[in-house]
Amino acid sequence: MKKILLGLFFCFCFNQFVFSQQHVDATGETELYEAYDKSDKELNKVYNQLKKKLGTKDQAALVAAQKDWIKFRDSNCKFKSYPEGYGGVIGNKMYADCRMQLTLARTKELKSLLKGF
Repeated sequence: MKKILLGLFFCFCFNQFVFSQQHVDATGETELYEAYDKSDKELNKVYNQLKKKLGTKDQAALVAAQKDWIKFRDSNCKFKSYPEGYGGVIGNKMYADCRMQLTLARTKELKSLLKGF
């Protein structure tokens, strides 16, 4: 009897886990985070290409500017995404979308600088 109850409990827990994973995917958050990761990888690729073309002083300036830009991006998106009354899935999606949009814009900016070399 204990084995049967244990088996039923395991099935129930497993089904709850699968349902919760499907629920997260149904919100679209997973796709949004994957899109952000893709845009972030592209930004890093372009950033490193540009950095290799610069002299030592300009490399240091680019590194400082990029660090400042990341701080701006994250704090700006936090401000825009979590105003009073928002939070949870909506706030998370707004934050991820904001970061992706700003990352795409930064990539475009760095690509235009790269074309000058």
